[in-house]
Amino acid sequence: MKHARMVIVVVLFLWCGMSDAQEIIVVTEIWEPYNFVKDGNVIGISTEIVEHTLQQAGMTIKDGKIGVYPWARAYAMALEDENVLIYTILRTEDREKLFKWVGMLLPSEKFYFYKHRTRSDVVVKTLDDAKQYQIGVLRDSIHGQFLTANGFPKESLDGVSDQVLNLRKLLYDRIDLILDVEATLKIRTQEQNLPLPEFEQVLFLFEHGYYMAFSQKTSDTIVERAQSAFQEVQTSGIIQEILEKYK
Repeated sequence: MKHARMVIVVVLFLWCGMSDAQEIIVVTEIWEPYNFVKDGNVIGISTEIVEHTLQQAGMTIKDGKIGVYPWARAYAMALEDENVLIYTILRTEDREKLFKWVGMLLPSEKFYFYKHRTRSDVVVKTLDDAKQYQIGVLRDSIHGQFLTANGFPKESLDGVSDQVLNLRKLLYDRIDLILDVEATLKIRTQEQNLPLPEFEQVLFLFEHGYYMAFSQKTSDTIVERAQSAFQEVQTSGIIQEILEKYK
């Protein structure tokens, strides 16, 4: 009898622990069409894929709400805190051991340097050419990490918390170059009523896939459940339906 009670206590303890572990803090940034806010709700291609994955894995989002922050803050939370899931994040060699990865969520896209069309004095044919210019980057993002890894001096990188600010600074010639994705640049300029033809694509930089990633302080059990759930979401055809929805 005593043994039976002990078994029940252990089972209840483990069940409670598993229930707590299933609640995940989910963070991201504004990056259309992947994750953005509309009518007070966080939506987007990546958002829906992440939500389907967590639902399939039997996990819940803490407080029932995805946290949308400037990228630097979301990134810091995913680096430092427990049971944090960040998306849409590019998977790079430098980041590989910093997180526990799930995905790839979406096919990779190409990042380019852009300049203001009127700036004939800004000539960039190679990566080294760009080192003489002032470059607007999104703070703690792949932008600065890529450039720093390729020998760009710190003083040439102008970090901001919002990529839209970089677009405006480029148009007013306060910086010389920015990094962006063609499709995202088109959406941002439309939303902000900025002239897309004024942004001239000058040099291809890199291409990486979009992932979701858990903090290192997340248990491997949770990560493995999410990975398994994501594979089920992939084979179900849901991702293609989401892509068509946002087309």
